[in-house]
Amino acid sequence: MPLMLHAQGDLNKKSNFSCVNCKPASALVQLARQEGINIVFSERFFAKCPPSDYLLVEMPFLEVISKITECANVDYKILDNQVILFKRNTKFNLNGYISDVATGERILGASLRIISEKGIGTTSNEFGFYSLLLLEGTYTLQVSFVGYKPDTLKIDLNSDRTLRIRLNPNTELKEVVISDAASRGLKRAVGESPKDLSIKELRNMPAPGGEPDLLRYAAMQAGVQTGVDGLGGLTVRGGNADQNLFLLDDVPVYSPSHALGLFSVFNPATISSAKLWKGDFPARYGGRASSVLDVRTRDGNFKEPHAEASAGLFAASAIIEGPIKKERSSFLVGYRNTYFDPWVKFLNNRKNLLNFTGDQISYRFYDTNVKLNYIFSDKDRLYLSVYSGGDNFNNSYAQRYDSPFGLLTETSSIKSEWGNNIAALRWNHLLRQNLFTNTTLRFSKFNYTSRLKFNSSELFPDGKEQVNSDFAQLYQTIIQDWSGKTDFTFFISDRLTARWGAAHTQHNFQPGTFSANFLQPGLLATSLDSLQSVLLNNERITATETEGYVEVEWAPIRNWRIESGVHASVFQSKNINYQYILPRFRLQRSGKKGWSQWVGYHKTAQYLHQVGSYNVSLPFELWVPSTQKVAPEEIIQVSAGFGWQNQHYSWQIKGYDKNFLRVLTFISTNDALSLGGAEDATGWEDRISSGVGHSKGLEFVFEKISGRSTGQMAYTLSKTTRQFDDINSGRVFPFRFDRRHDFKISLKQEFTKWFNVSALWAYASGNPITLAGVKYRHESVEGSTKREVFLYTEVNGYRLPAYHRLDLVANFNFKTGRIRHDFQIGGYNLYNRANPFFLFVDASSGIKGKAIQYTLFPILPSLRYGIKF
Repeated sequence: MPLMLHAQGDLNKKSNFSCVNCKPASALVQLARQEGINIVFSERFFAKCPPSDYLLVEMPFLEVISKITECANVDYKILDNQVILFKRNTKFNLNGYISDVATGERILGASLRIISEKGIGTTSNEFGFYSLLLLEGTYTLQVSFVGYKPDTLKIDLNSDRTLRIRLNPNTELKEVVISDAASRGLKRAVGESPKDLSIKELRNMPAPGGEPDLLRYAAMQAGVQTGVDGLGGLTVRGGNADQNLFLLDDVPVYSPSHALGLFSVFNPATISSAKLWKGDFPARYGGRASSVLDVRTRDGNFKEPHAEASAGLFAASAIIEGPIKKERSSFLVGYRNTYFDPWVKFLNNRKNLLNFTGDQISYRFYDTNVKLNYIFSDKDRLYLSVYSGGDNFNNSYAQRYDSPFGLLTETSSIKSEWGNNIAALRWNHLLRQNLFTNTTLRFSKFNYTSRLKFNSSELFPDGKEQVNSDFAQLYQTIIQDWSGKTDFTFFISDRLTARWGAAHTQHNFQPGTFSANFLQPGLLATSLDSLQSVLLNNERITATETEGYVEVEWAPIRNWRIESGVHASVFQSKNINYQYILPRFRLQRSGKKGWSQWVGYHKTAQYLHQVGSYNVSLPFELWVPSTQKVAPEEIIQVSAGFGWQNQHYSWQIKGYDKNFLRVLTFISTNDALSLGGAEDATGWEDRISSGVGHSKGLEFVFEKISGRSTGQMAYTLSKTTRQFDDINSGRVFPFRFDRRHDFKISLKQEFTKWFNVSALWAYASGNPITLAGVKYRHESVEGSTKREVFLYTEVNGYRLPAYHRLDLVANFNFKTGRIRHDFQIGGYNLYNRANPFFLFVDASSGIKGKAIQYTLFPILPSLRYGIKF
């Protein structure tokens, strides 16, 4: 209790004061009585001060008080001829890392809340680091993360302090969402980006062949669409597939898909966290215009070695992890390989399924991940992350049939290879208690090569042989990046965080296509390799990209949050210099009883482009940089929404309006296959058309987030268009992934702690495609050439039938001794819906023609078994 002595005296007089082996509180009481002056204070101010000897001669009274109280963090003020002591508002920094007690891995996005001080809290960043600025005192902390037991700690804070927090895993813990957003400091509220994609739920989701996939899981979110059965990549709120920034341990991945989109390069067994931003991403992200998927891999176990393996119907994977030096360094190695060939051959001859005519068909993909960590101290940590993966497809066939003049023989072969190689060397350093830095050296390379050969010859009755066609085509795109970046995070207070940083990237491009007709004089198949080298080397392009950003996250008053920032960049290529300053802003209010509203404005730009054609079903696509003829793409998005949540349920309604400036497409041509000689890729800029686009939509999401029955319902109503001067006579046409209605329902029922069932039903309006409108027969003058010719209607003027399917799986998770078993069994496309993949106009069906629908996947089993020990 405060102690007050009543007396009157002169505050400016000098005093003689002595007290031997006195505590400050006792000395102040004695001084007040001696001088007859009121001194108001609390004994708690001096609880940690030791007894001292005071011998003060001819010293001003107020200086005597200062001398006695110098051991404590107090100050004084004069009020009505009294001296009132009060505690100074000195703040100290509490920081550290939050990690898994069993493995030592850092936990990203864990929530830290001050129970004793309402409205104060934070979350651990993308490296598991947290920082809070608090007044001196005693606090009760609660730390929580989904899948871990909450931990409550009591601390005395009287100086800057580093506190390492370790959480215990709890597989039986149900996910609980705290509805009072203000109690979590700067943590995001319901419905706001980013969306944390649960890796645990990913493994329980139905998937073709039982192979879980991150991009398929991301496509379950509102506003995210994809092609039939995952082909075609992700299109987020009407954006092109190349406008998504895919990051693996902070390194851009240019081609995130295997098997044309059926699977992704992200091996689920190696993923620690994944966050998805749908066009409203912070200023620290640049280089892409529509969305960001930030994937972080696991660090590896710092305590003891472990291994796990799993096998499904399409692929198998294995990882090993453990400490190099216990508690100080760790490693993780993961590998995944496919055995897709039997399925390709099994499905190949099924009626109206997508198939490949060929005698020797093979396909495989692989992924390799390596992660090394070394902790030098609480302030320094070094990471090395490496990924290598790729696809290989081969097909060849020969066919013979009678022609009116003889025996016609055709042979064809195609060999395609594509893949990514990336590496990141990262250094985390704590400059001061609340200033965190991350410096990264990055390498990323994507390579796509496709070789096509075709020969047609005719054997006449008189024994003579004639070669009608003999050509080869090579299609190649290479992009290779070297870059360095540094990021700073400054935790100014529990309500204000600032970030800034810079990056520099050296891009190297090699886009190329050429066709060689071996019937031309002097052009031989033996000269193909040297010809390829000369022509493709002519298309080497280099470019540099320099970026910088500043952003703040600020909660100025209770229930209000502001995110604002600016991203600036300079791009140089072929003597062209492009510069952009891109603002980002979001305002959110978190009301009482779980309500939340938000509005945002974001401008983005993109210097790199993957351009394809609207004229073919599965276009080959080139990665090219912005040049004088090919300007950068721009997107301006305005979004708003509101939502509500409590411990068990949440819902959100979001709206967006998105304008695309200078989106690109490739004006394809078949001339390369018919012209004489060889044609290279020179002039690719002249075969690209630049246009505009627009997308608008409403997204509705309802979730049940706790209990034995959980699930999500996501519905998107949207419209997306494109317009190019050189396509469709300049008229607006639907984007190829424009789907007016997109509806997804996922449910999970947990029966016991070791058994659950997951179901997924998806519905989407049919994709727009371009079909032939008129067909006629063409014959040459001499009658030696006859062919069917099609005239196409307006671009994307016809829609395929609606897509829908039902998937269902049962998951079993149990232990025998120290071995954990995971078993999944179920089915994909259970009611065997013949979803249209594309339509093919049959040229042999008479003058009227006939469109034949092809399907990618019929009903498929889903089966996977995994062990961990």
